[in-house]
Amino acid sequence: MKLVTRGVFGMAGMTDPGDGMRPASVDERAVSGPRGGRPAFFTAAETAEILRLDESTLYRHLRSGSFPGLKIGGRYVVPGAVIDRLVDDVLVTGKCVDLGDWTTQWRHDQVAALARLTAAEVELPGGVA
Repeated sequence: MKLVTRGVFGMAGMTDPGDGMRPASVDERAVSGPRGGRPAFFTAAETAEILRLDESTLYRHLRSGSFPGLKIGGRYVVPGAVIDRLVDDVLVTGKCVDLGDWTTQWRHDQVAALARLTAAEVELPGGVA
């Protein structure tokens, strides 16, 4: 019996010959993580595969800061939330999204959200707003 797995965004993935001996593909690992069935972070190789990019292209964007990621030592990882937000924004706008503009807007939104949280939690002496 062949089992068709679903990928990160519900797309049909690789097939399992049923012997249970085949190592998990990126798609299978992506749906087995702790966050709603997905990992919190993806490696650069996994992210490149999800976005159908050459890995060197993704590394170039990560190094230049035009794609959000986290560098730990010499290794880059990308939060799953960034991929989700990018896909959602493309679907909401219904058009091609420029990555540089998107990243600038994403950073602005993150700073604004942090400012709102900070303002809501900080009480100034004398009740001055």
